[in-house]
This record gives sequence, structure tokens and C-alpha cells, in this order.
Amino acid sequence: MRKYILQTGCLLLLLVIPGKLFSQDSKIHLGLKISPAISWMNPNEKNYSSKGAAAGIGFGFISDFYFTEHYAFSTGFNFSFLSGNLQFPYASSPDTGVMKRKYSFRYLEIPLMIKMKTKEFGAFSFFGQIGFGTGFNLRTKANDEFMTDENKSLTDKYNLSSGETTLIREAILVALGTEYKIDESVSLLLSLGYSNSLNNVLHGSNSKDPGLENRSSLNYVELNIGVLF
Repeated sequence: MRKYILQTGCLLLLLVIPGKLFSQDSKIHLGLKISPAISWMNPNEKNYSSKGAAAGIGFGFISDFYFTEHYAFSTGFNFSFLSGNLQFPYASSPDTGVMKRKYSFRYLEIPLMIKMKTKEFGAFSFFGQIGFGTGFNLRTKANDEFMTDENKSLTDKYNLSSGETTLIREAILVALGTEYKIDESVSLLLSLGYSNSLNNVLHGSNSKDPGLENRSSLNYVELNIGVLF
């Protein structure tokens, strides 16, 4: 808990810093975006395996604080709907077998990134971004297909408890993209981003083998389509 409080405090501090550092002449661009995504689980335990990627979607608010002509502090917030598939040993008394589970996560993510943008080539400019993202888990759903050792198939859908998932997802964020300037106040944005999880998003022990832990990261790539003002 202390770790999460410290992380949140640092996050709030970083959100306040731009307003103190940048002069009145600094440029501030605000905008909105929508982000189709492909996400997948990356298990960190033996006998756990990823079972493919899944489509997702995100949308959010963009704020770029330029402290020089070509460099900006980029933040905002995103609502992300991400999924992933895992297969692992499972037991639900009196049955044992193999579970195929689709996780559906809902996150509120706050990115903290440095944006580096080129000069304009006609109406186009290009940029790269790198930084960190802190995601707060709002809800996780499970879609289960349980195959017992007797070849009996059981299915179920439900919300996972907070004890089965982590509250915080920390990630490294990178992106490459372009901006198309429509006029002095409006630009269109298109970028490709990658989010690499730094921590596990699952909690708890395996129900069939308590010596195994439910451990997996969640990664995704996204196509950001937005407008800046």
C-alpha cells in the first residue's frame, strides 16, 4: 500500500511540474484520441501459456506541454479496454483439469512521456515518444472454459475479485507518429504505440498446484488516431 501511495504522489507531482516549469510563452496542445489495440498476456510461471492476442480499444485526453520548440512533456489520461488469453492447470472441487481463460481488463491509465518532434515538412511533422504509464485497474472480467480430466467442458463468465488481480499496472511506453497541420490551431495525429508491462497483473496461487503462482504481464500495441488543438 505504501508503494502505491508513493507512486500516486509522484504522479501527482509530475502533473503539477509542467505548470511551474513552462513560461507563459510555452505552447500547450490539448486533444482527444481513440486507440484500437491488440493485447496479449505474457505468463511468468511454468505450465502457464498464452493462447493468442485479442482486440481491444481505448480513448482518452491528450495534453502536450512544449518547453522548447521541438520537445514536450506529454501526459493526459486513457480509458483502456484490453484482453488476453491464458491456459493453466486448474481445480474446482471435485474436478481438476485445464483452464482456458480470457481476461478482459478495464484500466484508467496516466502516461508520463517525453515527446520529440521534428520541424514541419509542408503540413507534416513527425515525432517519437518514450516514458512510463501507470494504469489503475477498474474492473476485470473472466470468460472461462474449463476442461476436466474426464473431458467434461464447463464454461462460466464473472467478475474477478480484487484479490486475483493487481490494482496497478506499470509500463514502459514508446510511440512513433506524425501530425498533419490543418491550420494554426488544429492538427490531426496518427501514431503507433507499444506498452510493455513492468509488473504482473495477476495475484494469487494456482488452485490445482499451490506451488505455482498466477503471474502474467499484459502487453499491447495500439494505433492512436486523434485531433490536437
